[in-house]
Amino acid sequence: MLPMVAESSDNPVVAAVFERLKRRWGTVLNLYRVLAWSPELVRAWAAFASSLRFEMSVSRKLRELLVIRIAALLKAGYEYEHHLQMARGEGITEEQVAALYEWKDSGLFDKSERVVLALADDLALKPGASRETMAALQMIFSERDCIELLVTGSFYCGVAKIINSAQVELESDHASFRWRGFSK
Repeated sequence: MLPMVAESSDNPVVAAVFERLKRRWGTVLNLYRVLAWSPELVRAWAAFASSLRFEMSVSRKLRELLVIRIAALLKAGYEYEHHLQMARGEGITEEQVAALYEWKDSGLFDKSERVVLALADDLALKPGASRETMAALQMIFSERDCIELLVTGSFYCGVAKIINSAQVELESDHASFRWRGFSK
């Protein structure tokens, strides 16, 4: 397990990132404390992750569904627990969460949700999205939304690999973080 950088880091780059994160969530997530061993990386990561969270045109609900399916498939408990709260906040139901592993046989997901789940499966379990999945995405979504979903899913596959490799532990008080509203 990689140790975490102290929340009171003396590095000015890390301190600035941590201050922004504290304003947003009330704390610094453990993932960022591990990434902070590379100040420039955590600064770029935080900016990119913020863009994925707050500046995309495609539905936040669909993006969170994508992330929790990927996290479940890649057994990334840290990522799953954080994004499960966000997914619930965006309207993903308990029944949908329970049906994630059998989504293909479930009537709980609409057409757009089903293609996003197919994308999650492809990204987590294959070298990339299949031609069929990409064609299905393009039939429903704009080019902008397609690339946003593709990049978001690919990013969170990478997050899962980092979390699992570095053995990032879930914060004991993660349920109290400020996920509702998703303000910057």
